[in-house]
Amino acid sequence: MKLSKTDRVVTAFAEHAGGPGWGNTPIWIIVQDNKNKYRMECLQRDEQSAALFGLYEISESVHRAMVAAVDKMRRGDK
Repeated sequence: MKLSKTDRVVTAFAEHAGGPGWGNTPIWIIVQDNKNKYRMECLQRDEQSAALFGLYEISESVHRAMVAAVDKMRRGDK
């Protein structure tokens, strides 16, 4: 992950990806630069600290629940 001293981490979340015979456990990071532009960075498993890996399942669970709640709200279900 490449961050400058003026970049700000806005949020980070885990989102498992997988298919037949493969799986990936990335952590996605939303970064804001000093010009207020946003970008997404990705940390692969071999780049993650023990602390990040320890929080992975919690983050993924909350992320999936938030996505489902936003989708439900967007459809007009409250």
